[in-house]
Amino acid sequence: MEREFYTISVYIDENENMIGIPCGESKQYGIADIDKVVLLKAPYTDRQIESFVEEVISHCYTKEHNDDSPVSTIEKYTKKKGFVNATADLTLISIVKTAQNYSLMQTFNDYEKGPLVIDDDERILLNPYKEGELAEIMKDFIQVYVRANMFYKEIQELEEEKKNGSGEN
Repeated sequence: MEREFYTISVYIDENENMIGIPCGESKQYGIADIDKVVLLKAPYTDRQIESFVEEVISHCYTKEHNDDSPVSTIEKYTKKKGFVNATADLTLISIVKTAQNYSLMQTFNDYEKGPLVIDDDERILLNPYKEGELAEIMKDFIQVYVRANMFYKEIQELEEEKKNGSGEN
């Protein structure tokens, strides 16, 4: 049965590996992540990125969200307690597919609230897209958000070390 939309979460770690989690129906939330994880290890080609996204989408609605479990799929995968902790070292790209288009939205990781969507950096692709288009957006997000986040995180850690180190003299 064709659905109005499909939504997936693609988490990217500091090594640029992708962790895809599809959605399913939920009596409690309407739609939520299901207990299914698809992995794509870096390095990868454009075609592998696009096949990965389509594979994760193909798992949407194949089962219901586990409303009885207080632990999210990403928490189970990372084995870290709490959604904010589980996503702290990951960058999330939210992808929604409809009959007309794909919407890709990047998130910024707030260390108190977890991933927050960056509305003004939403990218829209026509469905079907041309080969390479979706991969180009994903690689752009990785370049801007994953690598930049690592750079700023390292600077923040160095600043903390300086502050802590200079106070000991």
